[in-house]
Amino acid sequence: MDDKSEHLITEAALLAFCTQVLEKIGVPADDALLASKNLIEADLRGVHSHGVVRFPIYVKRILDGGTNPKAKVSVVRQTRTTAVVDGDNGLGHLVGIRAMELAIDKASDGDCAFVAVNNSNHFGTAAYYAEMAARKNMIGLSFTIGAINHMAPWGGAEAVLGNNPFAIAFPTREPFPIVLDMACSVAARGKIIVAAKEGKPIPGDWATGPDGLPTTDAVEALKGFVIPVGGPKGYALTLAVGLLSTMLSGAYFGRDVGDLYEKTTEAQNGGHLFGVLPVSSFDDLDAYLDRMDKGIGDIRGAKKAAGVERIYLPGEREYLSLVSHRKNGIPIGRALTEELRAIAQEYGVTFDLIS
Repeated sequence: MDDKSEHLITEAALLAFCTQVLEKIGVPADDALLASKNLIEADLRGVHSHGVVRFPIYVKRILDGGTNPKAKVSVVRQTRTTAVVDGDNGLGHLVGIRAMELAIDKASDGDCAFVAVNNSNHFGTAAYYAEMAARKNMIGLSFTIGAINHMAPWGGAEAVLGNNPFAIAFPTREPFPIVLDMACSVAARGKIIVAAKEGKPIPGDWATGPDGLPTTDAVEALKGFVIPVGGPKGYALTLAVGLLSTMLSGAYFGRDVGDLYEKTTEAQNGGHLFGVLPVSSFDDLDAYLDRMDKGIGDIRGAKKAAGVERIYLPGEREYLSLVSHRKNGIPIGRALTEELRAIAQEYGVTFDLIS
């Protein structure tokens, strides 16, 4: 066995692998390609907690009947500027794309639009959908309920909340939008999953073990609770994002939320909310972009702390990672590499590494 801690694979090879496996287990070709592109972009951007490290559980959920491989995403209620979408228990990446496309379409005549979603699943990075709107010169908003309850309410000792990620993307003249993409915990649980797979410790402020005490053991952390960012403020934020993601559509919240990893035979009825604010509805686009240029200049030109060479904008590091990984290959840890190799062998598809 190769003893490298990380391997490299091209975007094209990883895309072909994921797409072919999804097709083999019943996902239509176009849907498989769309979902795989979404998934792999997380790895390109360096957000490995939401990339192919999740692929094995997506496959297992389809095989176990918990996710519908042939989902027919539909609109069940709508006005000119709003809609409720039923994801038909499909892959969350596909459902999220369809819902944000609908929101963008509704906003194409200049109105702000919001689309709520039920009957979906884990949808990867929230940034992906917000950036879809930013590329259309719209401010994009994306909210989702966590696919696992692993956060206790402030003062509680029972996990009845997810870390409920959200994203906001702002169009710019830069080659990337300004993007806030965050979970409401100090760290996304996916980062703990990656650490556990690779046998690495985690920082002591990420999570507690099942005893409620902070831990650096990633395996123990997966048995306990993630810690909200900012203490009680983080708890309140995760609650608000969870309510936005579910209460308008009837998706599951609180104790009704199933476990992505443990209840693979059951539909999760995951919820999302997508919103778009067309810039041209508020002001001339060039005037907005001029203001953004000035704001970006102020941020980048701020006096730097000792030892700091560059001030980055939110979303900039991820963009630079994407450019680098497209050129040089996507890094994948050793344990995950072996897991993906096993899947490739099982389904008779190619999994070619650069190194």
